[in-house]
Amino acid sequence: MSRRIKNTKLRKHIEKKREYFQIYQKGNIHLDLFAIYGNKNPVIMEIGIGRGEFLAGQSLLHWQNNYLGLEINKARIDYALRQLDTKRHQNVRIIDLFADENLIELIKSNTIRKIYILHPDPWPKRRHQQRRIINHKFIDVLYQLLDDKGVIEIQTDHQEYAEWILQHFSEREDFIPVNGGITDIPRQGHLVTYFEEKKMREGNNPLYITYKKKLVKDTREK
Repeated sequence: MSRRIKNTKLRKHIEKKREYFQIYQKGNIHLDLFAIYGNKNPVIMEIGIGRGEFLAGQSLLHWQNNYLGLEINKARIDYALRQLDTKRHQNVRIIDLFADENLIELIKSNTIRKIYILHPDPWPKRRHQQRRIINHKFIDVLYQLLDDKGVIEIQTDHQEYAEWILQHFSEREDFIPVNGGITDIPRQGHLVTYFEEKKMREGNNPLYITYKKKLVKDTREK
């Protein structure tokens, strides 16, 4: 999915959708989620949107939520836009934004209800593991982004990476595992994406990791 769409008619169709669904970063100003969606419904964030099946499907299934997809691969954004309809998916927006520690500079703290990270790159070689998105600095940011009812849901078919993720969360006091933290049973309302189906055909079944935000009391002297 590295190539951009060349069909002129299809590209015009996508560009029309882009005007509606894609939002843009304006310097270091926080995104105004209320202005973007026109309501104060809970915001669900997906980091890495793949082909857009999750955003398209979940936003219909849970229409009472707003959905924000973060993606830097322009071809994937284009493909996702093809899945969206301006009448049926009015609660979806996509932004071309790299997910790292700087997210907190662009999205206000305590504003995201749930964060999904589906099949992040496991970077299996030891020398590349510092590139993994799940690390303590990034989890710090996720904690700040989540509201008081916030939840993180991660999906991976890579056993060693699953263990890495669990180890990182177990070393913290600001998240609580949900149902033991990990399971091979799909979540209620689970939608199988293209990538997940592809990996399952290869014999790699996904694992589902869930943690909820724990409110940590400020023990400093007042």
